[in-house]
Amino acid sequence: MRAINIGAAANGVVALAMLVLAAHALRDNLSPEALTRIQLGAFLQMFAACAGLALANRSGALNLIGAALILSGAAVFAATLYAISLTGNSGLAMAAPIGGIAMIAGWGVIAFAKP
Repeated sequence: MRAINIGAAANGVVALAMLVLAAHALRDNLSPEALTRIQLGAFLQMFAACAGLALANRSGALNLIGAALILSGAAVFAATLYAISLTGNSGLAMAAPIGGIAMIAGWGVIAFAKP
């Protein structure tokens, strides 16, 4: 489950970096709505990172699949929010449901995994 540990850490690093950027470097350059979108993406991504770290120590294929879906879904969803906030291109929003569906599926898989 090393890959899950790495994926969780990567999600955590990106989430923290985006929160710091939004609080400092981007604060004066983006609208309040864009900053809120970045915060939402970062919080969701950090939550997924914590879940990934918790699941990384579990064995079994369902735990691995569920964690991978949660982490990849959070990355896609958050990256979409970051991209919309930084570029102003709302056409990118079509990618967000892919990440959301992956996260929902991941949590569903975890429901059937052995603890």
